[in-house]
Amino acid sequence: MTVIATAALKGSNDVELNTKNHLKLIDEAADAGARLLVFPEISLQGYPPNFSTFNPSRLRSTFESAERVDDGPHVKIIERRAREREIYVVYGLNEKEDSPGVIYNTAVLTGPQGFVGKYRKVHVGITEQLTWRKGNDWPVFQTPLGRIGIQICYDKKWPESSRELALRGADILVTPTAWFSSFGDAGPEDTQMAEHYELYDRVRAVENARWFISSNYVGSFGGAQFVGMSQIVDPMGRIVQSTGQLDSGLAIADVDIADGILNAHSMQGPRLVRDRMPATYRASSGLIPPAVDG
Repeated sequence: MTVIATAALKGSNDVELNTKNHLKLIDEAADAGARLLVFPEISLQGYPPNFSTFNPSRLRSTFESAERVDDGPHVKIIERRAREREIYVVYGLNEKEDSPGVIYNTAVLTGPQGFVGKYRKVHVGITEQLTWRKGNDWPVFQTPLGRIGIQICYDKKWPESSRELALRGADILVTPTAWFSSFGDAGPEDTQMAEHYELYDRVRAVENARWFISSNYVGSFGGAQFVGMSQIVDPMGRIVQSTGQLDSGLAIADVDIADGILNAHSMQGPRLVRDRMPATYRASSGLIPPAVDG
């Protein structure tokens, strides 16, 4: 059995405050016996405010707060605490690299041995492209808990994202998000956004027979309302534990990673890979056949 935790955060763009909150929740999860803890998208610096419009001051502050994953000061603080508490942690950050003016929306996996790997968001929305460069790969990371594949928020709207990670051997699909229900500090909220959030999590789990762990912001932050619902979904598409839509904090569950996948496979899992017909999926490869007149 493995204890897994996922966090629902009140949003903030204060890196120092966010770092303290990360450390607090890492300790809380580790005290509960968790071996894996997941945080939301850009959890270290906070998802940029007013992201639906062009805002020079927002862009400037976002670039200024970006860190490298190998030597960023706050990155190293979280890495050190993960080592000390012997827990795997997935968290989000604005990642800068050597090329000036280039940053990525990145999720980092760190653990008892230190830095394990990173994933750069592939599906970057049109307004997000004002801020972030697109990633171009779907890495899967081997850990004692199982093989972990990471995607970020918008990625989960594409079945190909989770399927690619599953085909590469992932046992656990981890998804930091910044999933909103409305813009503005006061409603009206779009209840369908929360419904879609849950639906994507459950479908991506069951169609791949894999564990699915999402983490999100909750409440009002940066000009939007966020749906919360950080949750752990088993390979049969059942929600094992959730923070709900109103509460910040942790959802924690004690699960059997291998047995959960085995049970799902006994129902339909292997057939979802075995019976694929990739040679016929020409439209998804850009090879769209001509329309046929009726």
